[in-house]
Amino acid sequence: MWKKHSKLERHSLLLVLGILLVVSVGGLVEIAPLFFLESTIEKVRGMRPYTP
Repeated sequence: MWKKHSKLERHSLLLVLGILLVVSVGGLVEIAPLFFLESTIEKVRGMRPYTP
């Protein structure tokens, strides 16, 4: 039934490449939306930022 993954399990290089692919896609999905947001910090009325 699940014989397609046996090729990945037998060849370590293919397994490593698959892991790198999945991790890189997951990282892009999490990081890419931050570049399209104007600001990641919500401004609250009446609050002042700390001075350095």
